[in-house]
Amino acid sequence: MAKKPKADVHEEVEENVVETEEQTSQIEEAKQKVEEYKNLYLRALADYKNLEHRINQERQKMRSSLKKEMVYSLLPVLDNLDQAEVFNQDPGLKMISASFRKSLEEMGVTEVELLGSEFNPEYAEAVEVVEGKEDNIIIDIIQKAYKLDGQVIRPGKVRVSKKS
Repeated sequence: MAKKPKADVHEEVEENVVETEEQTSQIEEAKQKVEEYKNLYLRALADYKNLEHRINQERQKMRSSLKKEMVYSLLPVLDNLDQAEVFNQDPGLKMISASFRKSLEEMGVTEVELLGSEFNPEYAEAVEVVEGKEDNIIIDIIQKAYKLDGQVIRPGKVRVSKKS
């Protein structure tokens, strides 16, 4: 085998070094692009998760709002059942009323006990003030107050006492 002259070996080494530097440069560019695409992917994933969370919150709000509207529309029926029970002591009517109340309770509806308590405008609307022994005590309920999941959905209409 014939030996290559030193100049040829140096040129070949220099070519290899230049070629290696180019490859290193290409590898670095590729790594930067991979990092860039990775960041874009992570941002898109985070945006998607945020959107999913927002949609779930909106759905929950919509369900809650629909539930509130439905329950609010059923309260006059409950008022009518209460009035009917006063005038008619039919066991069937009592059974229907109890079943209806139970269904509303399962939905999160509770009656606010007002009679004998101090007047609170959050829970009641005073429609009449009458003479009494104490100030601001609810002495009669004209229309019951109800809460849905802890929030007042309908304040009661009441008579309030005022000391003379």
